[in-house]
Amino acid sequence: MKTIIIGAGKVGYSIAQLLSSENQDVVVIELDEERLKIVDESLDVQVILGSGSSPAILEAAGVKEATMLIAVTEVDELNMIACLLAKQYGVKTTVARVRNTEYMETPIFSPEALLGVDLIINPERVTAQEISKIVRNPEALSVEYYADARVQMVEIEIPDNSILDGVKLKELDTSSFVIVSIIRKHRTIVPAGNDSLFSGDKIYIMARTNDMSAVLLSLGIQPKKVDSITILGAGRTGLYLAKIIERKRWPINIKIIEKNVTQARKAESILKNALIINGDGSDLEMLREENIGETDLFVSVTDDDRLNILSSLIAKSLGVKLTICKVKRSDLMPLVDQIGIDITMSPRMLTAGAILKYIRRGDIVSVTVMGEEMAEMMELVAQPGCIAAGKKLSKIKFPSGSVLGAIVRENQVIIPSGEHEIKPYDHLMVFSISKSIQKVEKLFITTKK
Repeated sequence: MKTIIIGAGKVGYSIAQLLSSENQDVVVIELDEERLKIVDESLDVQVILGSGSSPAILEAAGVKEATMLIAVTEVDELNMIACLLAKQYGVKTTVARVRNTEYMETPIFSPEALLGVDLIINPERVTAQEISKIVRNPEALSVEYYADARVQMVEIEIPDNSILDGVKLKELDTSSFVIVSIIRKHRTIVPAGNDSLFSGDKIYIMARTNDMSAVLLSLGIQPKKVDSITILGAGRTGLYLAKIIERKRWPINIKIIEKNVTQARKAESILKNALIINGDGSDLEMLREENIGETDLFVSVTDDDRLNILSSLIAKSLGVKLTICKVKRSDLMPLVDQIGIDITMSPRMLTAGAILKYIRRGDIVSVTVMGEEMAEMMELVAQPGCIAAGKKLSKIKFPSGSVLGAIVRENQVIIPSGEHEIKPYDHLMVFSISKSIQKVEKLFITTKK
């Protein structure tokens, strides 16, 4: 499969990195010579200097043979034009990153009306949606749902003095859940029975959605509740998040802090039940006067990484229980994790994850990008005649770095053991590091001749 990626920024680079690691045919188009040089020196992909809206450049990239085109530059119009042109050349699937809310919310610019864009991705909306999951599950660092929300995966950090500290996995009763991954010092571990858990580890737990609360309690993770939220920044992400909370009618008090007077007034006109404060989120005295320390959740989502980090640290010092910080620079994320901020959100990584589900071949239902090593949780369908069909899990040789988290068969959710058998049309939740993804697909997807 040939994929053309327009834009060699963080999103384009991440997607190109993942596809090239799987030995796929990738071409990256970029106007900026320095960005293109980084891609050329770091990844095994073809690079072309030029504009993705140029027919000549697209033809040089082999658009006539391409299966997919992904346009993720900073310019919305260029991304959409590139997709429209690609469709004229016969490209099957096109994806455009579009940030302008007018394009997203005006019916005339819907993907169906545009015809040339199969998927429009808005980074701010994707980020707000991810934060909203934490609002409903504040004991988790991240939350994902699969199989029509019947299966849930949460990311939990093991706290100091936890009952899990030093415990081997084989000592746990895992009949109702699976620990699919451990993140330890920025390294991804696919656990086995002899592996131990330690304080500071981040673990991904998969279970039936209805069982997750009981599973977390059994692991010593106490449930939490958000009654109040303070959002720093009334930009696109902040407004999207507030609108999600209002639309779902969650009983949560919303307070928004915005320095720009015009933007603050806009938020006041759009939102029905939020308190809008015109002020500086880095002003300690103002935060104290507004009793920010009493809020359950502080979310900093301005376009300034430094302001987001500083205000989150101030909020934490004032007594806020949980802080979420949007960080655009991926190189800052490991540092932010170490200085006391609870959760960091990378719009670029979330955008890359949202796009990836359109990249997979076969019966891939959904994809989640996990951790810094670009590991994935895939929801796929076992095809009739595949290698694994009719075999017990104990008899299937899973690729190194992969583990089966759950099986959904008709209306039944199965937390797998070695005795469970794979049947055709089973929906499978499989965790895998990037280099093993194609091997996983070969187990469950019938090769088409």
